[in-house]
Amino acid sequence: MDLHRARRFITAAILLLAPVAAVAQDNLVEYGTGSFLDAVGSLVMYPPKMKIFRDGRVLMIDEKGARQSKIDAGRVADLERDLARMPLLQATRWIEFAQRKPMLHAGGVSYIRFGEDIIVATPGIPIDSDWKAAIDRINADRPATSTPFRPQQLLFYDFDSPAEDGNPIATGDPALIASIIDTYDPAYTALRHFGIVAAPGWMDPPAIGGCMEELWRASPKHGRGAGVQDGNLIEYGTGGFGDGGHGPPMLYPPEVKIYSDGRIVFATKEAYWQGTVDPKRLARLKSDLAKNDLLRESQLLRVTNGGLISMHGGMAYIRYRDADDEVVVTALSHPHRGPYVRLLNRIREEIPDTYSRFRPKEITFHLYRGNAWATPVDWPFTIALDESTTMTDPAAIAFIFDHAFGGFSWMQANVRVKGVDYEIILRSALGWYEPDILAVTLYDLRLESQ
Repeated sequence: MDLHRARRFITAAILLLAPVAAVAQDNLVEYGTGSFLDAVGSLVMYPPKMKIFRDGRVLMIDEKGARQSKIDAGRVADLERDLARMPLLQATRWIEFAQRKPMLHAGGVSYIRFGEDIIVATPGIPIDSDWKAAIDRINADRPATSTPFRPQQLLFYDFDSPAEDGNPIATGDPALIASIIDTYDPAYTALRHFGIVAAPGWMDPPAIGGCMEELWRASPKHGRGAGVQDGNLIEYGTGGFGDGGHGPPMLYPPEVKIYSDGRIVFATKEAYWQGTVDPKRLARLKSDLAKNDLLRESQLLRVTNGGLISMHGGMAYIRYRDADDEVVVTALSHPHRGPYVRLLNRIREEIPDTYSRFRPKEITFHLYRGNAWATPVDWPFTIALDESTTMTDPAAIAFIFDHAFGGFSWMQANVRVKGVDYEIILRSALGWYEPDILAVTLYDLRLESQ
């Protein structure tokens, strides 16, 4: 589903804030997520990822579809006892953990609902150990066997229907319910686009959303769970579109990235380097950035007679701060003059004279057979290279970076393992390079400007 269609679904779903039927759900525990719709904190809640009832029924919804099953009374009692002992689940509250993973677009929330009355919610995707322990304990009772989810009633949207008017459709037709459930796709990649709102007696996401909106408005920080938490002060970089120019751009690692603590990572034609900005210079830079009018709000700049970014077009960006405080200014072509160029020059002034080779602590990459643009080098390690790999070995990371070069719109290194050639395509680097998140932000700004 494209962004406009997704927002159409979100807007329609928000209209339905009351429970769809006075049917007691007798909830033991459920967990799931929701997305922010607007600046005032409206939420659209997705069907729960997992929900267990006191009578033993289990509802599971993920990228593979919606399934139902049952566990026995003994497992229900053990689960309730274990969850009741967890400090995290003692009372309804909004928690803003120190670290979390972001949600796409405007951010969103994760929640756990214990019993009928306790809801614990947090912005983004938490990585806190207590949260993980609660989710792991719930998942431990995931049944080994299940059947397709078939509620007696369903409220839904059909976005491919010419008669779709923004109001949910109610149905009790078993054949239609089966068709909707079997084609439902939380990732919005199915050919038919249904938006499931609620199933009386099983799930009521709009009612959960109303409770969490109240929690969010009463919270002191109003965290939204958007943007990567990487300590960024200012960074800039570019990315290219694929053939046809559609979708989010594929982003190179940032050309310059300055952290709030004064660390700096920057690129030359030879390599990526790291250093430190002098504390006094860092303080002046922070002051200058805070007063820069270009960084007041995220925006797509209108550029005339700009320079081409990539073969099929692309985007240049400046990212200021991080997480919920992030501001992103982007353009579809390189400005030749004006406030954007002056800001780039101001950032470049902080590149130090003393620096060393940059080595991230962790990287992830995709592995493809073959080679392009450079002769492969022999892989000297016993570390296995898999199709999609997370690497933490310092020597292996250094080897990849020392032999890396720019591909079409990414960083890659070509290696040979036992006579077979591979391309290592950098996918992310912890705390430095998270292109999947930023690329969607750039794409959103592009769509909003149209």
